[in-house]
Amino acid sequence: MNEEFIRRIYAAIVEDNLESYKNMFSGSNNESTIDYMKAARSLYCALDESQKAIFFSMIKQVIIDTISNVFGVIDGVCGIDDKEWNCKMSINGQSTDDELSDSFLEYVEILEVRSLQ
Repeated sequence: MNEEFIRRIYAAIVEDNLESYKNMFSGSNNESTIDYMKAARSLYCALDESQKAIFFSMIKQVIIDTISNVFGVIDGVCGIDDKEWNCKMSINGQSTDDELSDSFLEYVEILEVRSLQ
């Protein structure tokens, strides 16, 4: 159950959001009124193609790290403050066995190895 959940989380959050960011930065109709978006778009436009690839790799890694950290909190392996929190998660009634973060990072590693082949 964890494996399917992890695959779907990766597709919905990493892949879909990365595609949204690529569209947002690369799109021709990007007249944002938000100051930080104007600055980010200006920065992006100043990058060469190699730097743009690095830029999106960094965004992807931030998304992956964030998901992993949230899963780590749910698993009980990452703290959010000095108070102990007891989180338990189940998927369709089945325990995740406190392995969401590890399972997610293993899946990311598998994808990275496949992309190198």
